[in-house]
Amino acid sequence: MKATLFVILLLTTSMPAWAQFNQSVVAVNDERVVSPLIMNPAGEGAYKVYMPPGLRMRNAGRTLTIIGGAMLVGGVIVFGSADETYYSYNSYNGTTYEEGDPKAAIGILMMAGGLGMTIPGVILWTKGAKKYKRYLEQHEGEQTVSFNMNGNGVSLRYQF
Repeated sequence: MKATLFVILLLTTSMPAWAQFNQSVVAVNDERVVSPLIMNPAGEGAYKVYMPPGLRMRNAGRTLTIIGGAMLVGGVIVFGSADETYYSYNSYNGTTYEEGDPKAAIGILMMAGGLGMTIPGVILWTKGAKKYKRYLEQHEGEQTVSFNMNGNGVSLRYQF
C-alpha cells in the first residue's frame, strides 16, 4: 500500500514539473516554422512571409475598387428600379409627411458605399502599383530564388 501511494505521489508531482519545463505540453504554439531563406525577419526572433513593398497596398486597392464599383453599379440599378408611383404625400396639422419606395433609399446607400470604397481603392491601387514597380526595377538584375506556399500548393521560382 505504501508503494502504491508513493508511485501516485511521485507521478502527480513530477508530471506538472515536467510539463512546466517542456512548453510544448503546456501551450500549443500555432506559429509555422519556415526556413529563413524564404522569410524576412520581422522583429525579435519572429518571422513573417516576405512581401515586396507596395504589393499588399496594390492588392487591397484592387479589391476595394472592384467591390466598390460593383456596389456603385448595383446601387444605380436598384435606385433606377424604384417605383415612382409608390410615393405619397400626407398632411396632418400643417405638416407634410412623405413616404416613398424603400428601394430608392437602399440604392442611395449602395451608391454612397460604392463611391466610398472606389475612390480610396483607386488611390491605393495606383500608389501600391507604383511602389511595387519601383521595387521590381531596383531588383531587376538580381538572381532570386523564392519558395511560395499558398493555399493551392507549393512552388519554387528562380528569377534570373
